[in-house]
Amino acid sequence: MFEVTRHQYSSVHCIRPCGRLDTVHSASFHQAVRDMTAGLHFLVVDFSECSYLSSSGIRVLLSTSRELGLQGGKLAVAGFSDELFRVFQMAGLESVFNLFHEVSEAVAFIEEQQNALSSDVKVYEEKIPWKTELLKTSPDSVLQQWEEPVLTDYGSLAIATGCGAFGETLLRSDAPGGLFFTLYHCTGLIPDDQNFAPDFRIAGDPLQATVFVDRAMSVREFPMVKISIEDGQKIKISDIFQHTTHLSCGEDCFLCAAVCLTRDTDRPTLSVYLSRDSQTWQGGTFLLQRITDMRPDETFQQYCRSLLTWDNVEGVTAGDISAMLMDPVCWLFYSRGISEAAGYIPKVVCTGETLQEKYYAYLTRSLYRDSEKVEIKRLHGGYSASTFYVKSFDDRGRVLRPTVLKIGARPLISREAERCRIYAMPYILNNSAMVLGTAFHCQMGALRYNFVGIGGEDTELKWLTWYFRNMDVGSLKPLFDKIFLKILKPWYGQPVRERIYPYKDHDPTKTFFPDLIDKAESILGIDARNVSFRIDGRTEDFLNPYRFLKEEYPKRRQESFDYYTCVCHGDLNMQNILLDDKMNVYLIDFSETRPRSVVSDFARLEAIFMIESYPMETERDFLDVLDYLIEFYRNTLSLERKPDREWTGKLPEIMHRNISLTIKMREYAAYAARKEKSFIPYAMALLEWVLPIVCYSGATLWQKRLSACVASFLCESLKIV
Repeated sequence: MFEVTRHQYSSVHCIRPCGRLDTVHSASFHQAVRDMTAGLHFLVVDFSECSYLSSSGIRVLLSTSRELGLQGGKLAVAGFSDELFRVFQMAGLESVFNLFHEVSEAVAFIEEQQNALSSDVKVYEEKIPWKTELLKTSPDSVLQQWEEPVLTDYGSLAIATGCGAFGETLLRSDAPGGLFFTLYHCTGLIPDDQNFAPDFRIAGDPLQATVFVDRAMSVREFPMVKISIEDGQKIKISDIFQHTTHLSCGEDCFLCAAVCLTRDTDRPTLSVYLSRDSQTWQGGTFLLQRITDMRPDETFQQYCRSLLTWDNVEGVTAGDISAMLMDPVCWLFYSRGISEAAGYIPKVVCTGETLQEKYYAYLTRSLYRDSEKVEIKRLHGGYSASTFYVKSFDDRGRVLRPTVLKIGARPLISREAERCRIYAMPYILNNSAMVLGTAFHCQMGALRYNFVGIGGEDTELKWLTWYFRNMDVGSLKPLFDKIFLKILKPWYGQPVRERIYPYKDHDPTKTFFPDLIDKAESILGIDARNVSFRIDGRTEDFLNPYRFLKEEYPKRRQESFDYYTCVCHGDLNMQNILLDDKMNVYLIDFSETRPRSVVSDFARLEAIFMIESYPMETERDFLDVLDYLIEFYRNTLSLERKPDREWTGKLPEIMHRNISLTIKMREYAAYAARKEKSFIPYAMALLEWVLPIVCYSGATLWQKRLSACVASFLCESLKIV
């Protein structure tokens, strides 16, 4: 059985559908609503006894809301069950209707709306000769001061004016500054330098458009009073401000901001003004082509957006409160005080260093909008990006889950987020792989990684580097077996046979190291024009690998053959693999992850083990290591090759570890390549990471010299093939 009952709470009218509001009963419900709202502007619909809501019932609510809105009224919907609330959610109607769980909340909302329209409310002490509308009964705006230079988005400013610049350059010093003024999604700029013309920007998403703020004032809430002057009257904005500085209906508050529309059909304008003392005003004006009337169902912000469009804004000029305006409409904001704007954006604190560039803090805040405070600590110096451990806090001071922040070039960040989604998350059990969000500014970007281990937030994660340095080789071997034969088996254990292009795929000058050849000459003195180079303490000539890179790689770029490929990390160093105290494995940094030669990742680690991981302090140390590696690398044409003799030099346990793990990598490579005999793919992948060691700031001169020699031996092998 379906019925509709009517109730009244004080001055608020309420209608309650009981039973199933399905298609059959929607017509009777619609008629009941029409009868109830005849002559009314406000209504509450109580769903506390309604068990079902059909699409036809939703259409009744939509038409009723629209009709009441055209009369300046409101519809409130309340009392619904969780099931009915999900109907509104699925229909995307949460932002369309005024929804309340409790009927009492809906009644209070309607009462406030009714009071706001009441002509009996005395707004100002003196009677003013203009139409005055009280839009809300108490001032809730707070004037915010921006005293510290910051890069922020339009959304954080809302309504603002001050000194600054468009945030369209990476550095503030590259952006012409001046007076700026922002109205939600639109910002105008009057440059200090007269060589630059006034300009404006309109953002599709205010959270993605930025301003360099040197200092400013802003408000974020909605206006409290609307003043309308009609019948062709002309008046100065300063005269309006003079009569509206203080409210009689709100104590201890002052006029802090105004948005003024000039309804001059020939020269319509929309101006923004803010003041700390209601006396000295600062702001600017948007010059419009045309204006439209504000619809009854439009909010103030929606109306501003409808006026400030690319086809309607002709330009901007500095604000002038002494100018005569035709039939203006002013929306006035009142504040009970002044606060620091820093409280409205997440506070970013960097442990151990100062963030020199504003875009670092901006990108961090963009990714941590759920936080009140963000503490970041640099993890390790990446070659192409900066990585930080992040501890963030909500507005109650509670710690949110630990995350990692990575800041780098826009293409790298975009690529990493995409490839993590495509290649990591579907294949490997890897909690740290989840990218929680990305943010961008100019050519830079940032991403936020989940950093919670399987054991929870208290679990300590350590780089594989730590275990490599602190565990004996007998413990390291099963650990590497777990990583490569189990955790990453979905990658390496499912090879696909297809064409590969070794010289094209493994050219280091086409990725991170475009100046590699110049670095080799400046640091090692090896000129790429020479066929060979010499090493002090050795009598033979070494084939110049940098000449080989410069001349042979381009010639062989289209050489290809059938081989096995798989999803490879692409930059699998031991700072991209983490383990918790339960030895669960996590990978990060997926910017280079994609299908490629199946042996690529193993060769990458061999370069680390054999060249970067043995401490050489003197020339004698270097020559001893070189003498040992000559036998291992010269003319090596097989993954089965092992050193012909035992190491007898210094630090035997370190060299034993490095050799043992290198042999492990080659065993993994042979297994993944299904015993494929060709050594070219492995040699090319190894060269990709041996050649650029000369560019590493953390590598010693001895390691850089050793890399040139090992690269020379590998190039000799390739010339033989």
